[in-house]
Amino acid sequence: MSARKKVSMVVGLAQSAIGAFATVFSYVLYHNFFGIQAVLNVPQGNLLLYMLVLIVFGSLSIISGLFLVNEQ
Repeated sequence: MSARKKVSMVVGLAQSAIGAFATVFSYVLYHNFFGIQAVLNVPQGNLLLYMLVLIVFGSLSIISGLFLVNEQ
């Protein structure tokens, strides 16, 4: 396995993990586990906007990371 493929695999896995974390964090933020809305001082009016941004970022990161992992 060449160095380029190894780096592509590592970066793809890291990017997918970050995307998964962002998606899970949006779920935690919405359901207010651990009182995270109060800690981050998130107003209720902007909560759906933050969730949308996190889910879109997470989904795009996961897709891009999987493309990097599957690159041959």
